[in-house]
Amino acid sequence: MKPRMRLLAITAGCGVIAVTVLYGIGVWDVHAGVRPPSVLNRLQATPSQPPAPQIGFVDAAGKKMTLADFKGRYVLVNLWATWCGPCINELPELARLQRALPKDRFVVAPVDVLERLDADRLRDFLQMHSADGLPVYIDSDRRTQQGFVANELPLTVLIDRNGHEVARATGGQHWADPASVAWMKALSTPAAPTR
Repeated sequence: MKPRMRLLAITAGCGVIAVTVLYGIGVWDVHAGVRPPSVLNRLQATPSQPPAPQIGFVDAAGKKMTLADFKGRYVLVNLWATWCGPCINELPELARLQRALPKDRFVVAPVDVLERLDADRLRDFLQMHSADGLPVYIDSDRRTQQGFVANELPLTVLIDRNGHEVARATGGQHWADPASVAWMKALSTPAAPTR
């Protein structure tokens, strides 16, 4: 083998080994040491875990909110719309998930996007679809949709307690499955202090 080809083969081999090692470490190891359960098959780790975008939305009372309002807790931001079938199907799952998780460590934040509905109509809509335990949040100026580059609904983004995007899922998921709930609880449990 010519020296140039040998060098190319060695470089390629080292690259494959480096990628394998780095990929094998995985993002999930940082968060509770486990990967999400198979029922959350669309939830994909976000490479490099960037800070979440500076988004804004309003609550049912019209108060402007940002992700900073949830700092110190994990946030599952769900972008949805009343005309989106898969969104509607997972709303009750998100409501059950929120009820099952400790509110001081985990928040489900469903944000209605691409619509001009008022809070009362959205509250009625959530109640009609067995999701009345969820808060009403509205993306009134499309900052949330644009910030997360939501090209498909539903889009669900997991933000860690430090405000970094950990993972995202497009399409419906089984958020309230017992395995999902257990994983989210483990994920949001503070690490025991080291001595």
